Amino acid sequence: MLKIDNNKNQILFHLYNTQISYVIEIIDGKFVTNRYFGPKLPYFSGSTSLDNGKHAFSIYQQEDAFSVSSLPLEYSVSQSGDYRETSAELIDKFNLPIIDMKYVRYDQEKVELSSLPHIRQAKGSSLNIHLIGNNGSLAITIHYFLLDDFPSIIRWISYKNIGKSLIHIKKADSLQLDVPNREWKTLSFYGTHANEFIPSIKPIFDGKVEINSTRGSSSPQHQPFIALIDKNFTLDRGKFISCNLIWSGNFRISIEKEQENYVRLNAGVNNKLFNYTLRPSEQFITPQAIITTGQNGLGEMSRLSQEIISNYIVNSRIQQPLIALNTWEMSYFDVTEKKCIKALNQAEKIGANLLVIDDGWFNNRNSEKGQLGDWIPDYNKFPNGLKHIAELTHKKEMKFGIWIEPEMVTTSSDLFKKHPDWVLGLDSVERALYSRNQLVLDLSKKEVQNYLINIISNLIIENRIDYLKWDFNRQLAPIFSQGRSALDQGKVGFDYILGLYRILSSLREKFKNLIIENCAAGGGRMDLGMVYFTDQTWISDLTDALGRFRIITNMVTIYPIRIFSSHFSKSPNEQDGRILPIETRLVLSSLGSLGFELNLELMGEDQIDKIKSYVKKYKEEYSLMHDSVCLPLTPLREKATMPMAIMLKDAKKIGVIYSYGATDAVHIPRWLPLIFLDNKCDYKVNDDYSCSGVELNNAGLTIFPVTGDFCVDVEYLKKE
Repeated sequence: MLKIDNNKNQILFHLYNTQISYVIEIIDGKFVTNRYFGPKLPYFSGSTSLDNGKHAFSIYQQEDAFSVSSLPLEYSVSQSGDYRETSAELIDKFNLPIIDMKYVRYDQEKVELSSLPHIRQAKGSSLNIHLIGNNGSLAITIHYFLLDDFPSIIRWISYKNIGKSLIHIKKADSLQLDVPNREWKTLSFYGTHANEFIPSIKPIFDGKVEINSTRGSSSPQHQPFIALIDKNFTLDRGKFISCNLIWSGNFRISIEKEQENYVRLNAGVNNKLFNYTLRPSEQFITPQAIITTGQNGLGEMSRLSQEIISNYIVNSRIQQPLIALNTWEMSYFDVTEKKCIKALNQAEKIGANLLVIDDGWFNNRNSEKGQLGDWIPDYNKFPNGLKHIAELTHKKEMKFGIWIEPEMVTTSSDLFKKHPDWVLGLDSVERALYSRNQLVLDLSKKEVQNYLINIISNLIIENRIDYLKWDFNRQLAPIFSQGRSALDQGKVGFDYILGLYRILSSLREKFKNLIIENCAAGGGRMDLGMVYFTDQTWISDLTDALGRFRIITNMVTIYPIRIFSSHFSKSPNEQDGRILPIETRLVLSSLGSLGFELNLELMGEDQIDKIKSYVKKYKEEYSLMHDSVCLPLTPLREKATMPMAIMLKDAKKIGVIYSYGATDAVHIPRWLPLIFLDNKCDYKVNDDYSCSGVELNNAGLTIFPVTGDFCVDVEYLKKE
């Protein structure tokens, strides 16, 4: 809902739903300010007055009642007198800053985005605040969309050149939010390849802190997410304001604590390596950002984020259990028709229903030095072609999938020899920057996009492919497009991601049932932009189930488990040598879509029987293991060897998974408060005994001692 108070001295917008209010005021006909963001108000009276003093060194125009540096601004521009982090840096044709912004009007039209991923099929209230700058040559619109059913507001900004000269956008954040300083701390996640999603909780010092990526992708190093949390933040208590960008490329999120007793949050495309030139009549639209607020700690933050993403971002083709057997850890690059037929029979035996041929199936691909870019099956390895394997797979009523890395190319490929100008950042082979022997195709070019759409489409049709594992195994450097003018080089990183989105969108439109798994050397592009276009994500190249469980328990702060692809692998694990019981590997690998990545022929019949039995159980519990809300029962963990616990909640059942971590010589029971049950209900525990929600929430379940490292315990509860 939107309530508007519009008079000569005050223009006030009050966005609200049943849970929150968001109040915006236009000051002096140009400053868009935040007056309130929090629990729903019956009405806004302005109990917290603005500082209208013009202090020493404050900057203002003669007619202004306020100094720009003292206002809680929703939008501001560089060199306007706001010395904090600003939303934008705008330059005119004379290389002068554009600082004169005027409020023009508002409207409530719902704005649909076409080229960018976005909140879709959502009901809510729209508000578009229109500003004009540079003597009428630049139109700026600050967009708001308040969801009806969540304490969340979506924000983004659009720019249109309505003049006759060039305008340069050197910085364009999706949102700026000033909130009163309440001794907030920050929660974010960092990491690296095979060790993603490590939590970072830090106090906000005087000054500015930021997380970012300039790698051409969202990266495993930092998530395009941050939350302000209060000093008493726990699993079920404490205020928060979270921010999540729907974007897959370079990003930057900053938090600034300044002298006016506000904390400022800015989030958007990283302005480093960015300079977007707007020609007359051209438009630039920033990615959307989701901001959510709540009062009840990490559990509420997790639940809200998972439900918003499940309802309004994910559009999955996975409607029933999808259990993969992937050939990678079975054969690596030495994959052949004979091995794939064996794998197919193994998959059928254990109850899997998807065979995925990973890297190595195409011409001249026997190592990382092998050929990328042409995507032609290797008939030495597959004398009857991939289509033969697909036909055998489909006869068993299973799906058939392949690994592909479409954004990459090697100099040995026919594609590179024909189109060396299609490579990003290359002016000569000698000066090119390589990673894994790979160069990157320039997806900012329409002809490259069209080529990839056509070659992937033909590959899918000719080989009857049901599933693509879409990998991205290097990052971008330098971000330079051959043949484009110097004026447009600052667009390349942004346009690359738009090109990626166009390719994925086209494949989605052509192949309605195609399942796409997002992979970027694991979790290197784990973001809402990729979640929008894909069905599930390979969250990490680490196949140690315990390490992945640590990653998952942190990831559910943001993402629903239904998008996770989790695979059972051998023990000792190939990457870290960890030895895990088969039961632990099965349970911890079944959060999201269960899969297998090993040579099952090397396992004994007793182990195969255990796997078959568990696969059957997974299918029976699929709603709980794949589609439920996942809530944390232990704090965010940096190490997998510590005890970790989660609660899975769907409409009918509740599951509690407890990982003991490293063993303890003192064998005493532990008690795990369940926190998130309904206090007014009774619950049947393991079909054994009844207990009140109040008791389980506070006293908890008993976790009995065990011997041996890394055991797991699974408990099931039903409402009575």
